[in-house]
Amino acid sequence: MVELFNIDKGDIVSITGAGGKTSLMFFLANSLSEKGTVLITTTTKIFKPKDTKKIKLIFIGPEEIHSISPQDNYIYLYCPNIIDNKIQSASFEDVNKLKSKFDYILIEADGSSGKSLKGWKENEPQILSISTKTIAVIDITTLGEVKSESTIHRFNLYTEQFLQNSTSITKEDIINYIDREVFFKNSKGQNIIFFNKIESLKFFEYFFEIANSIKSNNIYFGSVFNSSISKFKNITAIILASGFSKRFGTNKLDIKLKNKMTLLEHVLFNVTQLQFKEKMLIGKDYLYLNLAHTYGFKYLENIFSHLGQSQAVVLGTKFATLDGFIFIPGDMPFLTKFSLLKIIWKFQIHNKIIVPFVNNQKYAPVLFPKKYSKNLLELKGDSGGREILNKTCFIKCTFENSIEFFDIDTKEDLKLLEISEEIL
Repeated sequence: MVELFNIDKGDIVSITGAGGKTSLMFFLANSLSEKGTVLITTTTKIFKPKDTKKIKLIFIGPEEIHSISPQDNYIYLYCPNIIDNKIQSASFEDVNKLKSKFDYILIEADGSSGKSLKGWKENEPQILSISTKTIAVIDITTLGEVKSESTIHRFNLYTEQFLQNSTSITKEDIINYIDREVFFKNSKGQNIIFFNKIESLKFFEYFFEIANSIKSNNIYFGSVFNSSISKFKNITAIILASGFSKRFGTNKLDIKLKNKMTLLEHVLFNVTQLQFKEKMLIGKDYLYLNLAHTYGFKYLENIFSHLGQSQAVVLGTKFATLDGFIFIPGDMPFLTKFSLLKIIWKFQIHNKIIVPFVNNQKYAPVLFPKKYSKNLLELKGDSGGREILNKTCFIKCTFENSIEFFDIDTKEDLKLLEISEEIL
């Protein structure tokens, strides 16, 4: 899926940060050229592109500012001068004259010598006052690498400007770097964070934790290389623990496992391995109030639990405030954070209902986009979300091991715990 940062005709977009600024600029230019006329330029310096045939690139200079008549499907690169194969910076006056001639203008407004972090000079970044949007490109693939001149541009200046608690690049370093908003200095338009090179579950995990920890809410992620850009959608984790355990005979959620945790506590522990911005525990009476507080969950008492399983879903939906809701049964102790991440990643890309499948069989937990709130609030009885799945298109998220999605319904089911001691 490709989302183009809600760039509209008339937008002047400055691109700052590191880890694919130039690639992003050309990618956006190529996509936007199908909708109108596009100009790209720089307020710093960029290398002259080598292959101009594939992207239909036309160079223009200062002498053509007044006479240019742009065509759709071509990308125009404003080049005031070239020194040592580098295109030199465009002035405010020149860009201001050109803005009436193009539907979209994209400007590379920052330099970092290809490194993910940098020390900032007083006059950086070079964001023109007429910019309507600024996109800061973030590269987190250097996490864990040693801080040095080879990993950080102007390393000595960086160490003066940012607090150093470690010798290697940590998630805390990235979070503090972003929250300082150095990318957006002098920006007057909309500010956007884009995490590039998120091409594996490993880096999606890092991204998910960082995205849920920074101040900004206008976040995108993906891979320019893979032509994939998605807007980040925050997730509410909702644990369902207000059932009556009728088939089990006693309250199954209180049964202690071999690691001394109760069934429910283990589920809560597993969920807290991910950095959810909002998480809730739906319980009956106030049985699990203290447990909820211990693990940082908001506790909601389901006073209508006698009306069926759907009431827990209704209650969670009513109080959830984010972009998607993942409903996790309180009796699924095998569920790992990596399976949750895979489901969440699918949702981020497709923005549709995501259902786990093993051997063509549906399982919980199911993730619903917020747009299904009305449907979820109308549920009744014991159907849960199954009623919605029967009427609505959803995305399958396939897994190989069904044990992760096994829930404990009967005392016979407990025997599976004995063969899963390593997992627990």
